[in-house]
Amino acid sequence: MSLAGLYPATITPFLPDLSIDSVELERHLRRTAQTPGVNGIAVNGGLGELLQLSVDEQVDVVRLARNVCAPNQLVIAGLEGRNAEQLIATGRRLIDAGADAFLVLPVFDVRAYRRMSTDTEAVVELFSALDAVLQTPMVVFNYPPASGCAYDVKTMLALARIKNVVAMKAASGTTPVYQEHWDALHDKISVLVALDSPPLLEMLEHGSHGALIGISAIAPSVWVDLLERVAQGDRAGAASLFDKVCRPLMQAVFENQQPVRRTSEVAATKEALVQLGEISSSRVRPPAIGVTQAVRDEIRLALISAELLSTAAVPA
Repeated sequence: MSLAGLYPATITPFLPDLSIDSVELERHLRRTAQTPGVNGIAVNGGLGELLQLSVDEQVDVVRLARNVCAPNQLVIAGLEGRNAEQLIATGRRLIDAGADAFLVLPVFDVRAYRRMSTDTEAVVELFSALDAVLQTPMVVFNYPPASGCAYDVKTMLALARIKNVVAMKAASGTTPVYQEHWDALHDKISVLVALDSPPLLEMLEHGSHGALIGISAIAPSVWVDLLERVAQGDRAGAASLFDKVCRPLMQAVFENQQPVRRTSEVAATKEALVQLGEISSSRVRPPAIGVTQAVRDEIRLALISAELLSTAAVPA
């Protein structure tokens, strides 16, 4: 399996009692999947509040996603756990629900184990165990080095030799780190840019097979257009679209991935979708913190600046 093009990461809407709003979720997944140029969707990721979902809820989300996606579109399910046994148990259930591939979150993203992320042998051993039992394509979620749990090039090259490791979600943080991974891996596995901040354009122009990004849950057609312009070598057109639409959204919703406010990027993404009329509430589950009026106003101005929202659509 090779992955290419856009794979938006989707959100999980909640009812007032914080249970999943299945009606709005299905509508959100369908609208995203049916955007021309979207080759699949990534559910149950960080933007989908994976850490706040039970395994039963994860299964329900995957089942809905599979129902709304076309047969040729991938349902990529987030997979999170502290050891191979947990990952395998959850993975089996997600496969039964219709997952085509897994986005495997960094397993060693806890303080006691974090240094193991730099131990190539330990990382390969874990992914090999998943490969042997689940026998399902895997996208390796690679965090930026500043996270303390990133996989270096040596480790990624070793992972690329595992049969079902088919792609990397390159949340590299900086362009030089991304370029190093792309140069080493692009002829071995798919490399998907994963950055919700301005260096995204530089990374795409250096080379990519596509993108798996949370910001593209907002107006996915814009991000399809961006990828197509880059692929066609239309640097001026890509830069114009990026400056007009992408930059304002990244700043208002994700704070260019350098957050200083208390509002979570999940709540901010949901708020943008609320203002666009796609969902009814920006509720998030604790401990995530919801939007303030100031954040709502900032997002409204960004949507207006990007010409995704008219000045008459939302009262000042």
